[in-house]
Amino acid sequence: MPHELPLTKTNRLRLSEAFRHNPRVDCSIDCVVEGQMGRAYVDDPENPTAWRITVGPFWYFAGDASGPGGLALRAELPPWNMLMPSPPGWAAAAKETFGERLVTFPRYSFDAGSLSEAHLGAILDASPHRDRVRRVDAALLARPDNYVEFDDFDSADDFLARGVGYTLMVDDKLTGAAYSSLVCNRGIEVSLFIDEPYRRLGIATAISAALLLECVRRGLWPNWDAANPESCTIAEKLGYTPAGTYESYFYRPEA
Repeated sequence: MPHELPLTKTNRLRLSEAFRHNPRVDCSIDCVVEGQMGRAYVDDPENPTAWRITVGPFWYFAGDASGPGGLALRAELPPWNMLMPSPPGWAAAAKETFGERLVTFPRYSFDAGSLSEAHLGAILDASPHRDRVRRVDAALLARPDNYVEFDDFDSADDFLARGVGYTLMVDDKLTGAAYSSLVCNRGIEVSLFIDEPYRRLGIATAISAALLLECVRRGLWPNWDAANPESCTIAEKLGYTPAGTYESYFYRPEA
């Protein structure tokens, strides 16, 4: 039976050791190890053989995938969630557990080391939307048409204290948001959403440039983990360098 692991200092050190071989494709593992957000679970609180980290719909595993503890931890994966890169054995074990409903889902990594304050500033200055780009504040976050999802933060106030986001308004309507869906000591996880009528107008590029410009100036690493070619195109336009692809697994609901 899985047990939630309290994120004490001692347990966070144990988590860090358990997940040392997991690739850091995003900020999720670091978020939990640091006690920033997310949750951790083990098969046995005294002598764990299998470990799980969950942040939103993203699930990460470590330890022994083949034993009963590993089976118990992965069996709780609900539909619409993602199995993210984990040590050898976990993907194969999950395929045995979930069968054809576990669908391979490619994702694309990017290196933020090539981001340039000058380049991002030039993009923003050249954008026809520049004067309408707004940093997300309490009033914008409280609007019903707000696109910042802050469920992994403690509250809206917590997002405003630890997170950052930018949006753009057209005729008093919010068009989308570029924001930190996760935060850790080294930086943020970038999330981007634009409402359908406002796509392919340069809005995504403008608000993303504003977000990244603040990150660069503050010394924050803005991790960009793309799920589709459109996101890849925007990332490269902003100055990210492609850093390869990897496989995640989407657990689809029953037809």
